[in-house]
Amino acid sequence: MQTVPYQLGLLPMDRPVSAQPKRSVRNKPFALTPGHDLLLHDLHTLHRATAEQLTRLHYKMGMLNTVKARLKDLSDNRYVLPLSHPSIRLPYMYALDRKGLNHLAAQGVDVREYFRPSSEEDSAKNFLFREHMLAISDILIHSLLFEKSEPSYRISNMLHERVFKNNPIKATYERNSREETRTIVPDAYLAFGYTKESGNEVTLPVLWELDRGTEDQKFFRRRIRSYIVFLKSRAFKTLFSIEYITIAFATTKDHNRIKQMREWTRKELAVTNEPSWLSQLFLFTSLPENMAEIEPRHLFLDPVWYLPSDDENPVSLLGE
Repeated sequence: MQTVPYQLGLLPMDRPVSAQPKRSVRNKPFALTPGHDLLLHDLHTLHRATAEQLTRLHYKMGMLNTVKARLKDLSDNRYVLPLSHPSIRLPYMYALDRKGLNHLAAQGVDVREYFRPSSEEDSAKNFLFREHMLAISDILIHSLLFEKSEPSYRISNMLHERVFKNNPIKATYERNSREETRTIVPDAYLAFGYTKESGNEVTLPVLWELDRGTEDQKFFRRRIRSYIVFLKSRAFKTLFSIEYITIAFATTKDHNRIKQMREWTRKELAVTNEPSWLSQLFLFTSLPENMAEIEPRHLFLDPVWYLPSDDENPVSLLGE
């Protein structure tokens, strides 16, 4: 009988002991699934998003952990870039990594986007920038969910702020006997096609400006002046192939901020005695901090938007 060493002496063994060869463990190569691919396409549309936002776009919130796991797969394999704040504990904000951009390009997706990981990581350290980017994503997500739930509406065009940063709108006007040229970089452009009961289709285009209550009167009024020049020039007809447009200001602050923005808009319109039709192209509303609290229909069809000069009759953004 063979014996083997044992802590308290010799332990008898009934069978001979043979050395077992070590097996090398090979990691199974990562393969993209349709679920992974969907997340890459979503990040191309939104540019920046959290796991919660990406879940809200397609699933019930019970799928949040599954979406997080898929994002970890994509992050571990360099398809997406998880962006965190260096000193504040916040959920990851995700962006496409170079491998993810290449994957979409191979599918024929237009990914003409400047990319440098260090630049993306640096921008994520700016808390206000992060919140602004996620607020834009909330608007785009609500737009996509609205399209899903309302068969009479479809998104015919969607442009993110980053598009306008590469190709800003220019507006030239005279102020204090001096000519000034201002650059307009809207946060988003959305055009909805709407099919009427008669079967006719109309286009409902909106330029979005998201406000977090950080701009003072001087800066805000300069923005309004730029839009006044832009609207009067009708440059939007050439830019977007449309006949009219709405400028929608949505703030995450309370109703007092809406009153403030409307008052500043009225003052700027009065400086050059602008006609009433021009003032009706500006609309203002407030948004909750958590966009999941409101239904997409509420944002687009309920009368929750205010004109600059009418306190009593809120209107719908898209409804007739």
